[in-house]
Amino acid sequence: MGDLAEYKQRLGIPAQDTTLDRAVVFFQARNLERRGQFDDAITAYKKVLELGPQDSVAYARLASVYVQRGLPRAAVMVYVALAEMQVSRDRWEKAAAAYEKATELAPDDSDVHSALRDVYIRLGWLKEAAKVQARLDRILTETPKAAVAEPLRPPASPQQKPPQVKPDGAGPPAPASPASPAPPASPAPGWAQPAGPPAAPPEGTKPARPPEPPPLPKDRPKPKEPLPKSPPGKSPAPAPAEAGPKRGMRARTESLGQILLDQGIVSREQLEKAIQMHQRSGGHLGRILVELGAVTEQQLAQALAAQWGLPWIDLSTVEIDPDVVKSIPQHLAHRHKVLAIDKTRKRIKMAIADPLNVLAVDDVRLVTGLEIEPVVAAEADIVAAISRHYSSTVDLDEAMRAAVGTELELAEERTEELSVEKLRTLTEEAPVVRLVNLIVSQAISDGASDIHLEPHRRTPHCRYRIDGVLHDVMTPPKAVQHAMVSRIKIMANMDIAERRLPQDGRIHVVIEGKEYDLRVSSLPTVFGEKVVMRILDQSSTRLGLGKLGFTAAALEIWEHLVSKPYGMVLVTGPTGSGKTTTLYSTLNKINTTDKNIITIEDPVEYQLARVNQVQVNPKAGLTFASGLRSFLRQDPDIIMVGEIRDRDTAEIAIQASLTGHLVLSTVHTNDAPSATTRLIDMGVEPFLISSSLIGVLAQRLARTICSHCKESYAPPVEALHRLGLQPEAGEEIVFYRGRGCDRCKGSGYKGRIGIFELMVMSDSLRDLVLKGASAAEIREAAVAEGMKTLREDGILKVLEGMTTVDELLRVVFVET
Repeated sequence: MGDLAEYKQRLGIPAQDTTLDRAVVFFQARNLERRGQFDDAITAYKKVLELGPQDSVAYARLASVYVQRGLPRAAVMVYVALAEMQVSRDRWEKAAAAYEKATELAPDDSDVHSALRDVYIRLGWLKEAAKVQARLDRILTETPKAAVAEPLRPPASPQQKPPQVKPDGAGPPAPASPASPAPPASPAPGWAQPAGPPAAPPEGTKPARPPEPPPLPKDRPKPKEPLPKSPPGKSPAPAPAEAGPKRGMRARTESLGQILLDQGIVSREQLEKAIQMHQRSGGHLGRILVELGAVTEQQLAQALAAQWGLPWIDLSTVEIDPDVVKSIPQHLAHRHKVLAIDKTRKRIKMAIADPLNVLAVDDVRLVTGLEIEPVVAAEADIVAAISRHYSSTVDLDEAMRAAVGTELELAEERTEELSVEKLRTLTEEAPVVRLVNLIVSQAISDGASDIHLEPHRRTPHCRYRIDGVLHDVMTPPKAVQHAMVSRIKIMANMDIAERRLPQDGRIHVVIEGKEYDLRVSSLPTVFGEKVVMRILDQSSTRLGLGKLGFTAAALEIWEHLVSKPYGMVLVTGPTGSGKTTTLYSTLNKINTTDKNIITIEDPVEYQLARVNQVQVNPKAGLTFASGLRSFLRQDPDIIMVGEIRDRDTAEIAIQASLTGHLVLSTVHTNDAPSATTRLIDMGVEPFLISSSLIGVLAQRLARTICSHCKESYAPPVEALHRLGLQPEAGEEIVFYRGRGCDRCKGSGYKGRIGIFELMVMSDSLRDLVLKGASAAEIREAAVAEGMKTLREDGILKVLEGMTTVDELLRVVFVET
């Protein structure tokens, strides 16, 4: 693929465009298939599907090869996956064709026939649906009742906690009732097959004919089946694990979205928004709902388990034998996001995030030679477990030395000046490429926001900023310093010949199927060029406002402010305080089809769907001020300005807010009241501020306590006094902290949360601004009206066990 990458570069094809790659691999797969090398052809077609998950031709060819290989059950699973993909794209006729192929290979599979019947009904092909129903009746009549997969297994009682699978395989038995027996699931092709012959029905009984499907609503792709309701906010109860080795996946006509709706986990508005995003940009609907903050990882996993009739497991509560984990090769675990949690002589119990990932199951079975018993787990838990079990013994410095090689280590003391031609040669050498790839991939795996490559006299240093704090991670050899920096500059389309001036660039990478943008900045120092790469994760912009750290009251006020048709709303805080994430999450919240949203940014960090984003270009004369002037002629509803830096920008933004537009922007101040005085210092008239500004949000980011090593303790009296807390007689105040564990790399912290101060402009505050009052006077009045300060919000999060006193004091100035 190296030559292909060069060829794409010469043609000007973006590296992330896999069309040509798919064509080449597909051609190879077809040649392998024609030569009868079916196993190699299967591997090649799977590669095509990894590069293009919606390549329907590759699905069809893969199924055909499975048939030629003598694996019809696997082919059925591929056709079912193809049909599901076509349904998700509203291609109902093609979905019907795929299900027809599946029924030809599995003439006695009631699940596939039910799905085909439902698609025919959706298309209005009632004659065809009647024929399939007749075949389905025959299947249900001729097949013993115990062996038939019912459309829906009775779920566990909503009052009961959803059953989990134990790593040792001792799951709870399925609940039995004389009135409503719970039949075992019929295994789908590609999964572990049940052992033993099916049980015969009781003598003298006849299998009941299933009820006719209800009329299909216009907004539903499939007929809806009755599903017991759970209380609002509760997760659906997946089918319990059956005793013994019988495990399988059963297709359901109930969609994931409908399950989440029926259980009261998501609202119809949230689901419709997620479906719109899915139709625009693709991706898994469940993942989009998680990124929107509509569901949690565990709720999604439980819903998928309920949808497919599989057991669910919470990986964060179980201990797994490391030797069992290693049963699945690391590259397969990373590629498919799967984890071995238990193993016998014939079977591996495997946690999987996507039950429909037939490629994962097939790959693991082929490599291990064992049957696969699938259970559903949260994707985040699987990824964390993979990182913990496969990488816990890998030292980054050792990995770096293995990537670079000993030859470069022997040359560490050489400091000769390298020519541009020599640098170009070095950057193309495999050790340098591997080292840069290692640095970037490890940073993303560790959740870093920035990568710092710093030159020093003897050895360069590589540091990651994780949760707002810099950590040393490796010391690359001095000999590769220039080549490593040049490699990054080439990737970012920067000039490697220019080492005396700062430069900026951008890199787009795809790691484990997820896209990231790296914003690159170089700076000349006395020991060479320093490089900082800001890691921009597109999914972070989909974070729901409810996940940022707002209290319920503050969130309600903020959503009310940003839903107004006009006015100016400011977000303030130092660099790295999360202002951009808050603004993007807000835009996602108010981004509807009836709004025209335009942003001007420096730089554009994330791309937002249905938002017109403009990058400032001072050299060409495009500044914040000039861009804003043009925006007013573009019929905008909402305008976002990356930052108000000067009087011109401020006055045009205010003018826009006074002429019927909602304007969102940022300024650099320490708290919310200071935003008004900052605008006055820029030269803006107080009457313009008081008439346009409707709210100011100040924020900081504090590290959250690691949930896996969290412990409580009684705080010393001095700490309470420092925070202004005076416990009453007999009252016991409890604080929390992290002991440090492998999950948080010994820091006691994992993740970050916002600390907020929200000031809503009232008439009294507007009067103070008009009078030229100081920030302190405005603050006093705002607090009197009920504003919670950064300090108060931080103390609340300390008392709730979200963060620590030390972290609060680090990010927020607390007066004594």
